[in-house]
Amino acid sequence: MSDSMSDRVAELRRQFDSEFARAPQTESVPFEDFLAIRVGVEPYALRLTEVAGLVADKAVTRLPGAPPGLLGISGFRGEIVSVFDLRVLLGSAGGEPPRWLVLTAADSTVGLAFDQFEGHVRVPQDAVVGTPGAELVRVGEAVRPIVRIPSVLHAIKQRTR
Repeated sequence: MSDSMSDRVAELRRQFDSEFARAPQTESVPFEDFLAIRVGVEPYALRLTEVAGLVADKAVTRLPGAPPGLLGISGFRGEIVSVFDLRVLLGSAGGEPPRWLVLTAADSTVGLAFDQFEGHVRVPQDAVVGTPGAELVRVGEAVRPIVRIPSVLHAIKQRTR
């Protein structure tokens, strides 16, 4: 092997080794996590940071004389949780009891029931558009309204006073 060839091989070896010696570069694009749900037939999204748990087919005990939207109570992790129908809270008519329920992170005594869980979605933060009161998230080609759980909890408190 000629000197120029061995010099070239040595240089390639140094470059190869130096690539593995450097810390891997990660993209700094911030992401946000959502739960894709359906309330009735309408698609919505819930911020994962506002959710403490997700449950399916949990028994709910109805309460006589409960205000509209309150499906009843249920037990979770040793606590009694008031279960509200997200359809009614968002202005739609209620119907059959929803199958799915999220426990809210801000208030562990409140659960929000909805019809379908479609999965976890991670999107770049720039996929969230709108104003804080009316945000939408772009998931692929679709756009989903974001249900702000703190706003829903505030509305529940206003209704139950």
